[in-house]
Amino acid sequence: MSCILCIDIGTSRIKTALINDRGEMPVMYSERIERAASPDVQDAIVWRETTLRLLKKMSGETEKFKPLAISLTGNMHALLGIGEDGEPVADAILWCANNAAAESQELIRKYPDFAKKYGNLPAPVFTLPKMLQCAQKTPEIYHKTKYFLQPKDDIGFLLTGKFATDPSDASGMMPFLPDERCWDFEMIRELGLDPEKFPEVIESAGIRGTLRKEIAEMTGLPEGLPVVCGAGDLATAALGCGASGNVLSLTLGTAGQLLASGPRGHWHDLPGKLFVFSHADPDYDLFLGSVPGGGFSYEWEAKQRNLPMEEFFRLAGAAELKDDLPVYLPYLLGRGAPYMDYIPSASWSGISAKHSVSDLCKATVFGPLAALRQSADLLSKLTGQDYESVVLQSLACREPAVRETASALFPQKKLMPENTEASLLGAAIIGMTAMNVYADMGPAIAEMVHCRTLPDSSPESKSAAGKLFQRYLAAADKI
Repeated sequence: MSCILCIDIGTSRIKTALINDRGEMPVMYSERIERAASPDVQDAIVWRETTLRLLKKMSGETEKFKPLAISLTGNMHALLGIGEDGEPVADAILWCANNAAAESQELIRKYPDFAKKYGNLPAPVFTLPKMLQCAQKTPEIYHKTKYFLQPKDDIGFLLTGKFATDPSDASGMMPFLPDERCWDFEMIRELGLDPEKFPEVIESAGIRGTLRKEIAEMTGLPEGLPVVCGAGDLATAALGCGASGNVLSLTLGTAGQLLASGPRGHWHDLPGKLFVFSHADPDYDLFLGSVPGGGFSYEWEAKQRNLPMEEFFRLAGAAELKDDLPVYLPYLLGRGAPYMDYIPSASWSGISAKHSVSDLCKATVFGPLAALRQSADLLSKLTGQDYESVVLQSLACREPAVRETASALFPQKKLMPENTEASLLGAAIIGMTAMNVYADMGPAIAEMVHCRTLPDSSPESKSAAGKLFQRYLAAADKI
């Protein structure tokens, strides 16, 4: 049976897995990595060393599960400069860094049609504002940089010696033309940036190179093993949970995310309301609705009440879903889509003496899900797509309180995936396509992604969720 060795470079954990052509994952190894001094930066040397350790461990499994190739994914929108010597010139600045707000606003002021051209407003989460800030405020780092890479592309360079990225990560770096799937070098020069610092863009299912002899000797993996370009974790997560066609995906990590795809070139009504990226599948574009403090809201509320997370979810599950619950707006880290601002503005409304701690926990669970339902409704309206199913992807969705609340709130059929590691599975789908096990990503998804249908909610719960959702929208519109 064919296998792909997949690597996922997360902000706090590195994962490696062997995944076969039926989507089964017989082996997975992961290791938590320590953050650098600041929570929004990471030492790339740490993720390189961790990846090599995991690959050495994984090599002991490859005799039984012989991989056809290595496929890559990782967190998006970072700023990482690599010097002439192939070493990082400074710590990677992660997507969550928001100190490039001034550069973002200047881009919006100077280029009012920016989003119409590139798919997204130049928010601080993206790479371009960070790059401009780097060039202006730390020119010594900028001038030492040969290429700016994303995390998965840094590992791709480590393994193969080739500098490259894929369209999904390039579209999050900007300025990248979604329809042409290429850098806008004219704009790059106009901004005073060096086009030579932007890596070559190859398709996600393209072969980046082969495993270098030096890395093969260090890890025990076979020299010359093909390394597939792969994609950013939003794109691989969408593939790995089957968010294709009329299927949505809902994820609650630190952020809350609603992922969907649409035929390539049909994105032009979305910019400024939802995020648009080039997809790993060249026939589609990738759409994202996001609330930055989605899953983080659960941790924050539990901490404020001195509750272990298990107790928070137990209390939330014990409360009835009623239309007179308090309304919680989960904007601890900004509002995200469709408002596209990142100024913290979380709030409560409608709390009365009759509400219990359980009610407040339930309302906290409801808030981020309501924000994602808002994105789902807007996406359907703008694209004209009738989405029939939503995949409840994240581990948080396996909590009964979250799963049951989502089931009542979302009108679509609810699906639960068998494999919770969507990004790794998505990387495997890309790898299988690259190695011609499947003709393209559609058949790969059909064979490798497996979900079960969840029971539907009662009419009473749906009615209460609908009324509470309308109260949520009214409260959100007042901000």
